[in-house]
Amino acid sequence: MDDATVLEYEMPGEGYNFRDVTGLFEQASAEIEPDTALFMENFTLQEAMSALEIGEPRLDSGLIPKEQQGPIFDPLTPLLPEEVCWIMDRAMAYEMEFHAGNFLAHTVHALLYVHHLQDMEPDLIVPQPVFSSDPSRPIELITLVLRAAVQGLLKCCDITWRELAKGPLYDTEDWQGDKCEVSLLEGVPTHFVISGLDDAFTWLAHAHDIPSNWKTALQIRVLFRKTLLQTMSIDAAKNGSDFLRFVFLARDYLQTLEHYPSVEPGPDSPALLTFDPFIGRQLQTATPIRVIPPPSLKETCKALHRLLDGLYEISLLATTDRLSIWDALGNTRQWIPDPPQCVPYIRSLTQSTFSDGVLILNRYTFGWMINQFFLESVGVSYDSIYAMVSSRWDGDDQELLKNVGRALVKVVAPHIRAHWHNPPRRRRHFMKSLVDWHTLYDTLVQVQENLSLEDVPRRHFLTRLPDIALLWRLSVVREVVLSGFQLELYAKEERAFAYWYATQVIDAHLKSLDHLVPVVLEESPVHCEMLFQVQFLTALQALCTASFLVSMPLMSSDWDGMRPNFYRRYKWAFRAEYDASDVPVVAQPELHAFIRTCAEILEGGNPTPADDVELARTVLTDLIVSTNTGGWAGSWGQDRTQALQNLVAVCDSLSHLPGSVEVMETFDASSLKWDPGFHPWFPSLQHLDSSSASTP
Repeated sequence: MDDATVLEYEMPGEGYNFRDVTGLFEQASAEIEPDTALFMENFTLQEAMSALEIGEPRLDSGLIPKEQQGPIFDPLTPLLPEEVCWIMDRAMAYEMEFHAGNFLAHTVHALLYVHHLQDMEPDLIVPQPVFSSDPSRPIELITLVLRAAVQGLLKCCDITWRELAKGPLYDTEDWQGDKCEVSLLEGVPTHFVISGLDDAFTWLAHAHDIPSNWKTALQIRVLFRKTLLQTMSIDAAKNGSDFLRFVFLARDYLQTLEHYPSVEPGPDSPALLTFDPFIGRQLQTATPIRVIPPPSLKETCKALHRLLDGLYEISLLATTDRLSIWDALGNTRQWIPDPPQCVPYIRSLTQSTFSDGVLILNRYTFGWMINQFFLESVGVSYDSIYAMVSSRWDGDDQELLKNVGRALVKVVAPHIRAHWHNPPRRRRHFMKSLVDWHTLYDTLVQVQENLSLEDVPRRHFLTRLPDIALLWRLSVVREVVLSGFQLELYAKEERAFAYWYATQVIDAHLKSLDHLVPVVLEESPVHCEMLFQVQFLTALQALCTASFLVSMPLMSSDWDGMRPNFYRRYKWAFRAEYDASDVPVVAQPELHAFIRTCAEILEGGNPTPADDVELARTVLTDLIVSTNTGGWAGSWGQDRTQALQNLVAVCDSLSHLPGSVEVMETFDASSLKWDPGFHPWFPSLQHLDSSSASTP
């Protein structure tokens, strides 16, 4: 290939002194026939293909196309105040993308000042004439203001990384922990960074060459970063008052910040060169390069408001020493579409606030937790129950009493923390924990069998000890089954059984409540919660029944084909660990009972789903009107009410379901639509004509 031919094409490595070897390969392969290959001894096609890793980023990230080649970045290039303001806002946008679960290499590390902090040290900079040539671009905007802002950003990311690295959440599943060997100021004390932000604010206050509107905009951003850093550096469980004060301050500064928005720099502005979305090429990482467009300032502020709302909620939870309130909040958040506070950092910090593995809420022992479990379940502490049981013990093995405490330590704290996992992980944890809940139930059954209860009144709590464990276990089973709809796990053939099984679980739950309501002190929070649960579960069971009836047409009548899928879907209910218990598992999924129920309905039952929907609406409306949000709603009673209103919306959507057998026979199940955005558990009834109806 001559030089003229070479000049006609743009060489892939042009500019790097690459040499064209096309002719060499053509000469070497001249005698090889098409579709043939040559192999060395013991080196086959398999070995050749194994040498290439599909998706290996280093195979395609070395070449930098011309359109991505820019001038060398100079961190000391003077900038206008509005340009610095825009850089700070865009950096916050990338920070929120990191909080959303993206890699640092694609977000925060794209800010080139992150990699040049040492070049911005004011004490090491040699004064140059260019720095003082333009008073509208003082170098202090770089060395004091922007440097302090970048340090504050990195320190916030460091605190976030440290919290997420504790282990409550999972790296590469909930968040991305690859730092790419770039410092997040791990060794720099937080107070040193805060001092730098104070210096930046002080300089801005005395800067005379900066327009007042941009001076205020920069000051607000410096104060917001400082306050956010102070909030994140405080343990809410140890110093709740300061934590809450800084959260309120950060909210105020963020609201003010929104009134001083930054403006997009012009096409020739040097500020545009401060972000390199392809910085991953220069970092120690195996992550494929992915360009993430930063959100707008409006979207960034919305994400920051959600972050602060989550921190505010943590401040409330840090002072909430009721296990049932934590459990009720965790459940309620999963009962509504698009639950808030789902940022991984907030979920991890919430778990850490509840328990660090040694203490509960940084002040209570696990013994306190065991006492609270019984106190909030039946209104009697574990110490009182232990004393009564010991005085009436009629068995040989008193280790059973200690086994109760051990079982509770093993299951309760992880159960509360699991509410702040991501939904699939939460469901998996609940499925695995059901064996431990049954072990607790089994132990309480054995304890009750070894008690002398001849002179104990029938409505005494000692006669209903096993029901305490059942209340919690059956609630977990219900969440496992219904969350399958939220996660869109069920095929259309599986929905009918899931709804039917949910009705069986709720029925067992209601029976346990019927046993315990009479033994609980009236007007107590425990009693109020039980009455709420009775009404709520009654409405929920009615909706599950209606959904089961209308889902039956979507189900296959091939029972033999359904059986393998059934055991795969509900394998968590048939684990070998259950065989170690002599006590039967309550509310197990039973395929033969489901088949029998379907046969009875098809042979002459009277399915009227409209009646069930109307019953659910009546009960739910009464709950909302009565303002009885239960004894354990706490500060989140409005959230529980919202969940009830969402269920009423389901009733409204299903209000035109068949109300008689004759109409049921002509019901078109394709008009049902399961959309977690409408409701995580139940379908809506789409009014479609025959030409537009489609199978969900």
